[in-house]
Amino acid sequence: MTRQSELFDRAADCERLMSVASDPARRGVLKQLRDMWIALANESEVNPLRDLAKEIAAMDNIQASLHEAKDDAIH
Repeated sequence: MTRQSELFDRAADCERLMSVASDPARRGVLKQLRDMWIALANESEVNPLRDLAKEIAAMDNIQASLHEAKDDAIH
């Protein structure tokens, strides 16, 4: 799997989560994340991975925080 396809997969994950999220604010954040993953995937063809690594790490942290917040809300 290429780096670009991995980034598009992350965008698809956000899309799936948007479809089941009941909170409008959460859907908004997921939409923004989805759009950022797509933009990053498109940039990955022309930018070396080392230039994108910082952005990928930051977005991973945001997405992980969303998952943690959801888990905390359930318990």
